[in-house]
Amino acid sequence: MGQSRRSVLQGALGAGAAGLLVGGAAPLPAAHSRRAQKGSSLGLRWLGVAGWELSFAGRSVLFDPYLSRMPYAGEGGALDPALPLRLDPEAVEHVAEKGLTGAPELILISHGHFDHLADVPHLLGRPAWADRRVRTLCDTTSRHLLAAMGTPAHRMADVVAVNGGDHLQFDGYSVEVFRSLHSRQEDYSSFAAGTRGAVPARPRTLGDLVEGQTLAFQVSVEGGPSVLLTGTSNVAEREIAGARPDVAVIGMSGHAAVHGYPDRLLDALGAPPVLLPCHHDDMVTPLGDSGISRTASPDAVTALARAAGRSAPDGGTRVLEPRHLELLDVTGVR
Repeated sequence: MGQSRRSVLQGALGAGAAGLLVGGAAPLPAAHSRRAQKGSSLGLRWLGVAGWELSFAGRSVLFDPYLSRMPYAGEGGALDPALPLRLDPEAVEHVAEKGLTGAPELILISHGHFDHLADVPHLLGRPAWADRRVRTLCDTTSRHLLAAMGTPAHRMADVVAVNGGDHLQFDGYSVEVFRSLHSRQEDYSSFAAGTRGAVPARPRTLGDLVEGQTLAFQVSVEGGPSVLLTGTSNVAEREIAGARPDVAVIGMSGHAAVHGYPDRLLDALGAPPVLLPCHHDDMVTPLGDSGISRTASPDAVTALARAAGRSAPDGGTRVLEPRHLELLDVTGVR
């Protein structure tokens, strides 16, 4: 990793953040005004689970926006694919209306599982966003699942199936797509694995929303930092080698069965200046609950901080502990 990124990082982290830095460093500065010029500021807002909003100049991009937080556990607390989908439109509307910058211009979906894709059809069908064009990038399986869940036809026209290796240019920013992998359960199996080559029957259970091909995305804002977004706790390191994001969002759900995670991920990325854990809360406590911050796993944060220390022993990498729905300005990281 270049010394320039590290030296800039040391001077950019000021006071007043909506997030905590692990390891005693100062927090990031508070978010800038939406009136900032294009590319001059970039905010990140954790939506819980693997979901994020990236906002800049009054515009936004969503990643894996899952807001329903429905029951998922069977006996013993394990994921139960037979449980019914219990979408919570009221919760989705509340966050969309009160917690987001506004209508996104782009939604990125890492894979087809319920806790990543299930609320996207509702968001795309919001009357409040009807006059805004919203594109969606996902794999082919996720595209078929979105159609099966009733995504409006005019929105489906803007759902674009992408593959690892795609690098797409948008107004003021680009999105690079990487092939990735889903995390493994303790018995080395995968939850709701499979693909869909055509639009299936309407999904009714958690297991009906199958994985498809897992993807990661790097959003690079012109004049601002680049952010790598991962939605799972696994990595195909040869796919992301050389990506060099300024900020990396790292999935930290169970990964005991995955060799060397997250060390292999950080080594492939060249020790990014800032790391943000995600997918480390309880997935069910409502976003408006005052105790939701306590559901984020401190062990996951500690594990990521330790990996960062091994990857960058000179202290050039910092781990931020995000808070649900609070805006974190990462502008100065670049």
